[in-house]
Amino acid sequence: MRIALLLYQRDFLELLHNWREDPAVRRYNPVEELSLESLHARCFASHSDFADFENAELFFWLLKADEKVIGNISVRNINRRMLTAEIGYGVAAEARGNGYATEAVRLVTQKAFTQSPLRKLIAYVHQENRASRRVLRKVGYKPEGVLREHYVVNGMPVNEIIYGILRREVVGGGRWQDE
Repeated sequence: MRIALLLYQRDFLELLHNWREDPAVRRYNPVEELSLESLHARCFASHSDFADFENAELFFWLLKADEKVIGNISVRNINRRMLTAEIGYGVAAEARGNGYATEAVRLVTQKAFTQSPLRKLIAYVHQENRASRRVLRKVGYKPEGVLREHYVVNGMPVNEIIYGILRREVVGGGRWQDE
């Protein structure tokens, strides 16, 4: 494995905050304005072990490759009744295009389905974010529809494509399964 999942540490707070200002992040995502302390509080309250599933509102990890923190990934918006959650991820501009996002999404998807009762993960992707859409397809997520004007990004309503993957498509004899 080329990447490792790290627990949140305050040492990386400014790096995380700066990534939120990245033009590509701002182009495709409805980034909530957060102070450093608010971002720290959110990350500090996150969980990283699916054994805490019943108590967690957010699972969050930093991504490390080549001895450098290069991104983050999360599982959030957990619906315990329906056993669904949303996966989200980001890679620093200088690390994009190296397969790190694909590897991270594959790893966390596998962990979610083998270490928690989740039965489905979804991702919302800006219709024009081809790189992120490619990541999800490589991992096995399938487009499930277009949510018209679902988010407001930079003051403009934008379409989001919802992608989904089911536990049964991932877990089965330890291999990725196709329908």
